[in-house]
Amino acid sequence: MSTYSPAYSIENPPMRPVTKVSLLGIRLAIVALAIYWIAIFTGTHLPAVHDFSPKVNDKIKHFSAFFGLALLMCYTTNSDRLLKRFAMIAAVGMAYAAFDEITQGLVPGRTTDVMDFAADTAGILTAIGCYAVARMIVVNRRPAV
Repeated sequence: MSTYSPAYSIENPPMRPVTKVSLLGIRLAIVALAIYWIAIFTGTHLPAVHDFSPKVNDKIKHFSAFFGLALLMCYTTNSDRLLKRFAMIAAVGMAYAAFDEITQGLVPGRTTDVMDFAADTAGILTAIGCYAVARMIVVNRRPAV
């Protein structure tokens, strides 16, 4: 006989990372993550002939894009093993950043740049740090039951 174990503790609920709002049965946060990830891939793999993005430093664009990606990954995952959870998010984000940089070399007008990868990684790690601090603040502010 199996026992039911909820994903979240009922007695002391942690910060809920996934919204209850759903779109066709799929959590809205997961839909947002998928759309955002597709937008990043599309934006970084268009030929550099027509750049419609804001006129800011390229490294700031990379940092911001991957900050947002990592923040959404933090928000959509839900494990109480925080070190493992954040390490996996960092590993997946950095693997995608490496893939993204390598494949940009195949697009006309785009180049592979190690400093872009560094900016991507900085954005990922900063987002994880910000999320971890925000989570710690929210959990510590809850009244003890």
